[in-house]
Amino acid sequence: MDFSKPTASEASVKLLPGFKFKPTDEEIMMRYLRPRAVNEPVPSTFIVDVDILRSNPWDLVPEGSVEKYFFCQRVQRWPHGNRCNRAAGDGHWRASGKDVPIFSNNIINGGMPSMVGLKKTLVFYLGKAAAGENTEWVMQEYSLVQAGLTPYPVIGPNGTNNIGEHSRDAVASTKKKDSLSEALRNATTSVSKVVPVMINPDDSWVVCRIYKKKKRAPRVIAQRYNITDGGQVCFFNFLRQGNSEGTSSSGSLTNLPIEKAKDNNEDRGGTNDKVDTNEAGK
Repeated sequence: MDFSKPTASEASVKLLPGFKFKPTDEEIMMRYLRPRAVNEPVPSTFIVDVDILRSNPWDLVPEGSVEKYFFCQRVQRWPHGNRCNRAAGDGHWRASGKDVPIFSNNIINGGMPSMVGLKKTLVFYLGKAAAGENTEWVMQEYSLVQAGLTPYPVIGPNGTNNIGEHSRDAVASTKKKDSLSEALRNATTSVSKVVPVMINPDDSWVVCRIYKKKKRAPRVIAQRYNITDGGQVCFFNFLRQGNSEGTSSSGSLTNLPIEKAKDNNEDRGGTNDKVDTNEAGK
């Protein structure tokens, strides 16, 4: 794999404070991956070439960063196979879930959406594939498929392709040699006016988004009281009756045993019955 050639233009995008590099799936496919697959400049330097199979994910994402994007080339496990090598660093990447298709309206005329790529989710495991330990590191791999692999026009930064550049060099050399005929200079000049070269993108190139999953807060389970076993029920005193000390809270919690509360209610009921009987006698 050749990672020596820079893939981004010199005019890189500088984000203002408060902004974040967050491209959509379609922008990753059409603005970054397709040009990189034909070795053309990309809009910015936020995505760089890295061989992710040589490092652990925590070595690739700087401390304090939420996520990081990389260009990488997939390596086939066998010469004539379709499976890719997923061993990386001290572990391996393992696929999780189904691949998500990515659509774009820029391929087919008429605005019909066309599938240009796939997004695969992988989880990093420490150790070998047979007995690996799950980690919180996740990678989303973007790859070109179907319409995303259609021929791409390759044009140089100055508006001409490689054939035109070589022809201009030939014209410059012929001007220095008076022995060449005028016909040869005309021929080299006509060669420079050629159409852009259409190149099929290399499907081995992918964009990898690596990030660490956020830890979920522990779930709080409310404790249940079994009344039949002599448990207690919490009563909330909204009116703050009997609270002469004037606590700062809006109410107080009072735990009353069920049997004691029942006895108090029966005593109050008996007193009321006696009063009613005397009044009836009168």
